Amino acid sequence: MIKRIKNVPRIISGVVVILITTIVVLFPIYWMACTSFKNESDIFKLPPEIIPSKFTWENYGTALTKTPIPAFFFNTAINVAGTLVISLVCASMAAYAISRFKFRLKLPYLGIILISQMLPLITLIVPLYIILGNLKMFNNRLVLIFVYSALLIPISTWLFLGYINTIPREIDEAARIDGCTNLMILFRIIVPLSKPGLMAVGLNIAITVWQELILAMTLTSLDAYRPLMAGVSAAITKAGVRWGQMTATGVITCIPILIIYIFCQRYLIRGLTGGAVKG
Repeated sequence: MIKRIKNVPRIISGVVVILITTIVVLFPIYWMACTSFKNESDIFKLPPEIIPSKFTWENYGTALTKTPIPAFFFNTAINVAGTLVISLVCASMAAYAISRFKFRLKLPYLGIILISQMLPLITLIVPLYIILGNLKMFNNRLVLIFVYSALLIPISTWLFLGYINTIPREIDEAARIDGCTNLMILFRIIVPLSKPGLMAVGLNIAITVWQELILAMTLTSLDAYRPLMAGVSAAITKAGVRWGQMTATGVITCIPILIIYIFCQRYLIRGLTGGAVKG
């Protein structure tokens, strides 16, 4: 009983810290959503309104009808879908080969994968710009998808490798006795068994491509090829920042990722923790 009483202050302090952290993290998101429903005059009121006195959908109407946001949304969806297919296929094949086969320079290869992720993205901008400029391959969806895939396949391979290592090799041997080839074992047995890990890797890829802006803005110059994140920066004009339009676009940008998180949460948790323990 005395031990429980001693633990009460610690529990209360822990709850307080969690509440404060939650408020600090969620308040900017709330403020963005709240601002998106205000008109321009209410946005600059002093003191600011925590809850809008007048709700308006004007900012969303402007973002969806008077800006290229729908085209940006379509471009981002294409980029995410294409990168997901290429990255998951290549990463699953590479992770399976590393996990199941012995070959020379295996450890250095894994080290190179990790080292490649330490390079900041900004260091690749100039080389990519020069190469693609000389090849006249700007404003090309396929080029953007291939660039994203090349950047994400290494880290996706590393993440997926941890999950494949938890699958017993005896399953492979039994399938090989039944006449399955390596590709059949991978796509008919390993991949279905690794669905949580595959979902976690896919979610990481989708979020990375969805929120990427630097490469997309560098390799595209036309609105017909630019991603959704470009719509947020489009609210910054020479006349000033259109805060209502910017926050409305920010909410539109966040909604798909939020929906994906809600429906894929259980797969994400299983995928992130499944590769932590072998066996």
